[in-house]
Amino acid sequence: MPRDIVEAYALAMKARENSSRKAFQEVIDFCENDLKCSTDNSRKRNTLLLWSYDRLAQSHFKSNDYKAAYNLWKKALPLAGSVDLKLNLGWNMLAAADKEVIDIKEKAAKIAETVAMLQELYQKNNDYDNSQKMQKLFNTAANLLGKTKLPN
Repeated sequence: MPRDIVEAYALAMKARENSSRKAFQEVIDFCENDLKCSTDNSRKRNTLLLWSYDRLAQSHFKSNDYKAAYNLWKKALPLAGSVDLKLNLGWNMLAAADKEVIDIKEKAAKIAETVAMLQELYQKNNDYDNSQKMQKLFNTAANLLGKTKLPN
């Protein structure tokens, strides 16, 4: 039983959030477990699955579960059709990797992986300024890992 209206409201929001998570997880589970859905590559299926992954990831991000958010956005990435949408998902992944409290080498590896993907997308989009920025960020993360730099 809540002690005051603020706590009652917080509990209601949490219940709504959990219900929303469950609904999006059910969409993902259905598609993973249904042969027709799991083998379908239609725009409609990909869009609905992408939205489900993204909304579930946003929910985890808001709850400070950055690892889950990162992994869900990573699953959503291949479903995104446009470079702009892929860039948006990549930036969300980068934010989650940055906020996750993990070993510095593991964090640097996630950041390097995500930044390399972002750099490739910027190159495909002929955005060489942002591609160079990603190159510098990758090199910083790679230095933490003792790895070589990305080729130009």
